[in-house]
Amino acid sequence: MHRGANNRFKLTLVLSCLIIFLVTNLSYAQDKKVEVEFKITDIEGSKISDVAISLQSLSHSYFGMTDDKGYLKLSVVADDYLISFFHLSYTALESNVNITKAILIRKELKTSYNQLQEVIITAEEGKGLSSKSVINRKAMEHLQPSSFADIMELLPGGLSKDPNLNSANRVLIREFGNKESSKYNTSSLGVQFVMDGNVMNSNVDLQNAIYNDQRVSGSGFVNAGRETSSIGVDMRTIPTNDIESIEIVRGIPGVSYGDLTSGLILINRKSGATGLQGRIKADGFSKSIYVGKGLSLTPSWDLNLSVDYLNAKTDPRNIYDNYNRFAFSARSTKTFKFGVDELVWKSFVDFNLNIDESKVDPDSGYALVDSYKNDKKLLALSNNFEYKFRSSSFFNKVKLTTGIRKGFDNLSQRVFVQYSGPRAVSLATEQGVNDGYFPEISFISDAKTEGRPIDINTKLEANAEFNALKSKHSLEFGMDYKYAKNNGRGQIYDLLKPPSASLTTRPRAYSDIPAYQNLAFFIGDKMLWNIDEHQISFYAGIRASTRIGMDKSYSLSDKLYIEPRFIGQWKLPRFDIINIPIGVDVTVGYGELYKQPTQGMLYPNLSYKDHQQLNFRPDNSALHYVNFMTYVEDVTNRSLVAAKNTKKEIRLDLSVGKHELFFTVFDEAMPTGFRSDGQYQVQTYNRYNTSGLNLEEMTEKPNINDLPYTKKTTFTSLSYNTNGSSTAKRGIEFGYTTPRFKGINTKFTLSGAYFKTIYQNNDMIQERPNKSINGQGIPYVGIYNSDYGYVYSGMNYNLIIDTYLPALDMNISGSFQGTIFKDEARQHREAAPLYYFGLDQVVHDFTKEDRKDMYKQWLVRDVSITDNIASHYNFDIRMNLKVTKKIFKDFKMSLFVNRLFSYYSPYTFNGLKVYRKNSSEPYFGMELTYKF
Repeated sequence: MHRGANNRFKLTLVLSCLIIFLVTNLSYAQDKKVEVEFKITDIEGSKISDVAISLQSLSHSYFGMTDDKGYLKLSVVADDYLISFFHLSYTALESNVNITKAILIRKELKTSYNQLQEVIITAEEGKGLSSKSVINRKAMEHLQPSSFADIMELLPGGLSKDPNLNSANRVLIREFGNKESSKYNTSSLGVQFVMDGNVMNSNVDLQNAIYNDQRVSGSGFVNAGRETSSIGVDMRTIPTNDIESIEIVRGIPGVSYGDLTSGLILINRKSGATGLQGRIKADGFSKSIYVGKGLSLTPSWDLNLSVDYLNAKTDPRNIYDNYNRFAFSARSTKTFKFGVDELVWKSFVDFNLNIDESKVDPDSGYALVDSYKNDKKLLALSNNFEYKFRSSSFFNKVKLTTGIRKGFDNLSQRVFVQYSGPRAVSLATEQGVNDGYFPEISFISDAKTEGRPIDINTKLEANAEFNALKSKHSLEFGMDYKYAKNNGRGQIYDLLKPPSASLTTRPRAYSDIPAYQNLAFFIGDKMLWNIDEHQISFYAGIRASTRIGMDKSYSLSDKLYIEPRFIGQWKLPRFDIINIPIGVDVTVGYGELYKQPTQGMLYPNLSYKDHQQLNFRPDNSALHYVNFMTYVEDVTNRSLVAAKNTKKEIRLDLSVGKHELFFTVFDEAMPTGFRSDGQYQVQTYNRYNTSGLNLEEMTEKPNINDLPYTKKTTFTSLSYNTNGSSTAKRGIEFGYTTPRFKGINTKFTLSGAYFKTIYQNNDMIQERPNKSINGQGIPYVGIYNSDYGYVYSGMNYNLIIDTYLPALDMNISGSFQGTIFKDEARQHREAAPLYYFGLDQVVHDFTKEDRKDMYKQWLVRDVSITDNIASHYNFDIRMNLKVTKKIFKDFKMSLFVNRLFSYYSPYTFNGLKVYRKNSSEPYFGMELTYKF
């Protein structure tokens, strides 16, 4: 009995333990949690932040919101859930999901009408302190650009233009441009491009053709308009397919950006997981193809890859004159967590190839020899580190930006040279008397310009936020360092076979030019006060920069440039009129900006002038002899300094309900821009007489020391880089945007600008009359008050009407744009000089008596009546049409027609009525995009 009871007790104990074990494990199984990840995008594949996601079951509920990458991660108990997705701008979505293990849920949300209101296909005016145009991906897709140059149409005052991809596209902000652009290139040179935080401009672009007068196909010079050494970034080299957003700062940028005068362009490319995307575009002059893909390697690591190719022709019938662009990009974004803090590491690898090529058409009848090829390869590696302080800290973030850009530039020219008779050339590289050389009458000359630029940019900046003096402060401070060096072999050609006998230079290596180095420090503070219902913002910043490593003989050496910048904004209290909210903001700004001269301006090639002293060429070739006096002139201007632009502006932002209106009045003065001007120097040489030689008795070449001679004195023009170019910009920019009217899904956007730009030369100009008397040139040089100056003024407008048709999933926009008026005038050009000098180089005042002198009278230049007559152009209008239609789920078809309709009103010039027949033929193209 005792033993049985003991056994029952043991059995009861075992069963109790087993029941407890099973109940415990069942309870654990019921409470087991799994990881659920969400990635939310719109139908275009763009990530959506702040999507509210709720999971509901009979016994559990969870809630979360997506971050700025459209990502959310939750730990939930395995169960059957009803998952709801909600966002104010998108249609709500629900789905039932049985969750038993870790799962990744991807959802696409469709745009609601509220979001449709936010679809912007034009540039949006920034509401911050700086006057800027913000351009999103939707606007670029609807515009259907071939290169970045097409984007400039969206700026106030911008108009559509046919793509010109066979010459360099320089950027212009707040101006019309001028006819003598080479004298006023500082405007485009002073626009800084920054892509993903890294500067794209180069100060060591030295790719200049050796022979500028080469003709290959057509009637123009093949190199004309293709050099970029003095214009800054060539916009056609920037593809737009990878760009997510663009900010074009027309006004005053923050002090963290420097080495610029006219404007700042910030480009941000796509980042994050996307489907496979492709684009094929074709128009009358070009075709392009693009493929891109965004990969999510881990929840905290994204990789984007893309390839872009474009081919363009000046004339679609001429396959021998074309431009090719190839671009490959790999972009990585990795996020590291340190508690609540976050480190974002962005790495970029880019390869770009741009080729301008022209060669002889074999059907033209010319020898298949002449060719031109400008080949530019660029390999760029960038790493950006941004540490975000989420915990309580004085710092908000610290950012280190590093970039290395290595170029491989080759400009090759092949020229068939055929002289009409015997020519002589000098091979001297040092100044003095030298014996020359008789080249062949005809030969093939191969010339090459080899550039190997390298640009290194480093920038360390920090941002901090704190409260003091009853205001909120956002502080930015840091430093940046720029290094650039060109290690190319420079201009290379055979001196015995020059592409032209009139060259005034000799080959030199670019690697001999010193490196460019610039060091800058900056600090700026944005202060914010809330006084009752008024909001006042004030930004004050200063930037100090200097060139380092320069020879002490240069004015730039150890010179410190101080750039103060101030912007104030007053947001008036909001009020209602008949229940319509009204908002008024007033912004005022002042800033000073400097652009450093490039290395090509500071270290120009030596100038060579070969004066032929003796050219002895009898029938006996053994006696042929030519002698030169060669002058080697250093045309370096060591007084060259940075170009300064002073910006002033005032902006009014007005909102009436959902209607937006702005006006910006600006004034910019840049009196020290860069230009190249000629100055005359006096040079002497001997002219030897061989009339006394007995050719029959000569057995060797003549000796110049035994020959009589006449001393000659002449003027020689030398070109120097100066700060003599002045550009003044004044005007008014404006824009008006309506809400999208619900009944017709249509939105109206009006933008435009009044520009007045004055281009003039601040330095006096030296000119020598192109006349001769008794076979002798005029022995005087005139000094004139100014060279050609231009005044352009006018008003452009652009009215865009865009409509979305939901039933057809189609977007249609028509733009009515043109010029209300435009005036073009040359600044008054004086015919007579103020001073003059002769071969003795003594400067004299030009008097009335000099007008009667046989020689000096020719110093009075020919100035025609039309030189000082202004041209006034009246109203014109052009209509452009763009249509985008979604076909199936993943494909989108787009087409555009520029100048579908155009009208140019006649104008009057010098009393005559002129009917304009501007290029009014429609220009059209189409594209197909897909997103899988």
